[in-house]
Amino acid sequence: MYFCVSTKLLSSTTSFNMFSTFVIIHNVYLVPNQHIKLIYHVTLKTAVISICVSLWFKTIPGAGCFCGFHASMLMAYLLSTHKVGKTMNPYQLLRNALNFFASTDLTENGITLAKNPDSKAPSLPEFHAAFSVVFVDPSGHLNLLADMTAFTYKRIQHEASLSLTFWDDPTVDGFQALLMTPKSMLRTYDNVFKLVNLVKLQTSCKKLLLLNELMDHSGNYVLTALPFVLSLLQRGLGERIHLLVHSLPQDPEWPVDSAPPKHKDQPPLNIGLLLNLEHALSVLERGPPADNPKAAEFRQLWGSRSQLRRFQDGAITEAVLWSSNSISQRRFIVLKIITHLLELHADIPNSCIMFVGGQLDVVIGCGEEESLEVVQSYDDLSKKLWQLKDLPLSITSVQGAHQALRYTQVSHLLGYIQLCDIFLTLTLTFGLLPKNSMTNFLLKKLLFKVSDDGLVCSAPTYSRPGSRTFPDPTPSLSPTSLPVDLLLEDIREEAADLLVASLFLHAAPFTPPSSPQVGFLRFLHVLSTFDWKNNPLIVNLNGKLTAVEQTDIKNDFVASRESLPTMFIVTPSEKKVSVWTKEAPSVQMLQRAVMLAAESLRVLETQLDSGEKQDMRVAFRPPLEAYDVLIHLDSKQVPLLAKAVDPPVNTFRRGTHGGQPFTSGGALPVIDYDPVRLYMSELREAFGDLALFFYDLYGGTVIAVLWKPAAFEPKPFKTSLMNARRVEVNDDVATTVPNVEAILQDFRIIGEGLVKRLELRTEKWVV
Repeated sequence: MYFCVSTKLLSSTTSFNMFSTFVIIHNVYLVPNQHIKLIYHVTLKTAVISICVSLWFKTIPGAGCFCGFHASMLMAYLLSTHKVGKTMNPYQLLRNALNFFASTDLTENGITLAKNPDSKAPSLPEFHAAFSVVFVDPSGHLNLLADMTAFTYKRIQHEASLSLTFWDDPTVDGFQALLMTPKSMLRTYDNVFKLVNLVKLQTSCKKLLLLNELMDHSGNYVLTALPFVLSLLQRGLGERIHLLVHSLPQDPEWPVDSAPPKHKDQPPLNIGLLLNLEHALSVLERGPPADNPKAAEFRQLWGSRSQLRRFQDGAITEAVLWSSNSISQRRFIVLKIITHLLELHADIPNSCIMFVGGQLDVVIGCGEEESLEVVQSYDDLSKKLWQLKDLPLSITSVQGAHQALRYTQVSHLLGYIQLCDIFLTLTLTFGLLPKNSMTNFLLKKLLFKVSDDGLVCSAPTYSRPGSRTFPDPTPSLSPTSLPVDLLLEDIREEAADLLVASLFLHAAPFTPPSSPQVGFLRFLHVLSTFDWKNNPLIVNLNGKLTAVEQTDIKNDFVASRESLPTMFIVTPSEKKVSVWTKEAPSVQMLQRAVMLAAESLRVLETQLDSGEKQDMRVAFRPPLEAYDVLIHLDSKQVPLLAKAVDPPVNTFRRGTHGGQPFTSGGALPVIDYDPVRLYMSELREAFGDLALFFYDLYGGTVIAVLWKPAAFEPKPFKTSLMNARRVEVNDDVATTVPNVEAILQDFRIIGEGLVKRLELRTEKWVV
């Protein structure tokens, strides 16, 4: 808490330390009884809302300078100004409080609780001259929000506007989303960077000529330099961001018999950015024309990076060009801007800036350019299909069904030659043909067209007159979403894609993610915290489901829960049946996925928040300690070995290509070469009743086997149940048990040429 004194008193003081003087006169002007009396007159109902407002602030990282006391004072102000009434219900009171924050800018128009201040009390303009945010107490001398920066209040305004949107949405649980869901900075903002080695801010104060302000803050160079550093970044980033936020240095505590901690020992400052994707990835910062008076200001801001450039429209303007060769590199343009401006204007070297955003790109991959090439090839193929003539069936629609065509396949598999499923809707024109004849006829036409662009597609779907065929769902992967590679075959790619879609369609209490890393962290949070047992995950594609329909879906789900899949995902076209999860995952696999997602999220956020460079791959390495048998594979037969989390130094190209399109007229390449997947299919078919099999589909060289304890219980002898079992006779009773030695030998025989060795962990066996 700080006070302000009239500028009339300041004029007679030649050297005036503003904040120190405020502390000295604190006991003169502070009248606690006034605060207590004011809060006492607040009704019980309003007091409850004060607690809710305080809870809402606690969910906002970095807004800790606003506490329950401030919330009570705010409700007192709203009551005294008749912005709320004592007859309002709690919902109306909380909504009006949020609306006040969203619509009132206390950085420009401060408010006061003082009704009859004394003659020495400063005016609101005088408070604004001394503080960024102004909320004056009943005495007229105390600014209740003196510790708050303008950037923190802008953040509060943003959060209030966002909260009102969710609060008014009948499909959102406003209480849970707004008051009970903490919003860590890493999951809230698209890019986060840290200022470390804060002692360098001493030099910044000198560079920015802030010596007077440094005296006002009693030598605290962190608090002195922070507002000016943030203003500098706001100017430089401009339209690239919607919001710039920061963490607040915590007031240190120390024993009274020891020296106070130094400012340089404070933890790193976190600065978060909410990106505006329309401009955030732009490589060009276009300034004013050279003869414009603002050109000098532009050159002063950017220094040597600013150059005169001529554009296609004939204009010659100042401009800054940032080099990048891919979309992934363009995500780091923001970092280049930050490091350039801080070093140029504040003497903060690159070593003091740690960019948290983008650290997971190297692991999860994005492959935007590669996916775009696939989509372009598909579009070209689609045009050629529409141009085909003299077909026995006319084409009425062409639809792509591969994950690369919906931008959800990452770069892990884009060098791997796969079939790209394309489904056609056909209408009979000449007469009904046998299915095989029609398929062979079209295949010859299609393969001739497809080979031009190197896009390999599967055979089209046959359709009878007046009917429409839908693709039969096939088990596949979801490399965009799941960190635990050994579980990818238990959660289908379509289910994972719907989970990711829910992050954008139902982002409460956040805004939709604008960076892969934030989206990935939120995915882990949803997977690990969603109540899969008691709630369906509703993915309202295109907003087709009304609030009433969603309520009916939840009621039907509760009534039929026992007969529904463990993971139940609803879309507008699948209201009663969860198509993509009806067979998997099982209860055990979902529990394991939830547990591993929670642990992966904890590890990743801890490492990202540490302020040091960390090995981000640790969360993507599947744990192998819990398995009974490890089947080690010959790495030369693993097609995606180079795409593994920890690729070896020497890799082999089998079933992959270097990205160059295949020449027309040549032999078709080997397609879908993946012997490990075939081996896994045979193992599950032969021994699926005895064991669970897990494999890292992206370059893994180990298959993990977990025995099913129930399968090893003795069973009565039957000749029809002797597969992989042996007979045991006890007290003239013949029973059968699994023949582990023979099973292990079958592992080797089936995988001959692929299996390198078996690692038996008999100490873990419970059979």
